[in-house]
Amino acid sequence: MGTAQEVSCEFVREFVDTMTDSVNLRDEAMRAFISSLSGLQASAPTWCSGWSAHELTAHVTAAAAERADLIEEYLAGRPTRATRSWEVREPPFRALPDPVLRKQLVEHAARFESGVAALDAGDTIMYTGWEMTAQRLEMHSHSEAVLHRWDLVGDDDLSVRLLSDPAMITHALAAFNALPALVEACRWRDAGVLSGPVTLRSGHRPDVVVTPGSAETPAGTGILIELAPHELPLVLWGRCPSRLRDPAATAETLDDVLRRLLTDA
Repeated sequence: MGTAQEVSCEFVREFVDTMTDSVNLRDEAMRAFISSLSGLQASAPTWCSGWSAHELTAHVTAAAAERADLIEEYLAGRPTRATRSWEVREPPFRALPDPVLRKQLVEHAARFESGVAALDAGDTIMYTGWEMTAQRLEMHSHSEAVLHRWDLVGDDDLSVRLLSDPAMITHALAAFNALPALVEACRWRDAGVLSGPVTLRSGHRPDVVVTPGSAETPAGTGILIELAPHELPLVLWGRCPSRLRDPAATAETLDDVLRRLLTDA
């Protein structure tokens, strides 16, 4: 990814009100995501392949708006509906001028937090086919903000701290089990992607072992990947930490790395 583009003083002033409003959000990760945007132009590249900072912001905003809508509809007693796909919900946000989009992100994030706070302990919301409690909804939003902030800024101190939370791993595994059709979940189950089992190890934490396909694999086969605590959720969600990349390769994705390591095993 190229170096983030610095912004002009005029550009920064446009977001003073947005930043002031965002400090009232409860979720540290969402506040940090919004704060990170203030140093980037809309066209700045990200670690989400092919996505600019504006497109990534539209993705996060659309998700926050959809979750807020679903909660508000539930609280109003309306019938349950299916979650709108990203193909439907994201284009209107992508079409917005960047200053307007960033303000809407704060507004919808605040709506989401207000809605979650209004839910009772036994209430559940169906989101993307997953029946979520208020606590699960909050963690899902938090995890998304943590990951996408890394997509913007990479391994700064705050990203390392937020990603190192064991709850990030617990949530990722719960998401993969609840939503097996997720691209990220399919990566770890598809024998067409992985030719053998992969053990992801991070310090003294429990190993995460993934075995593609349904057939049993002989003991001793596969690969072990040692990861720093903050790298494990990145890898689970399809990101490729720079430490794993082949320096001789022009651009190596996580799938490239996994295939290379399995081939060399």
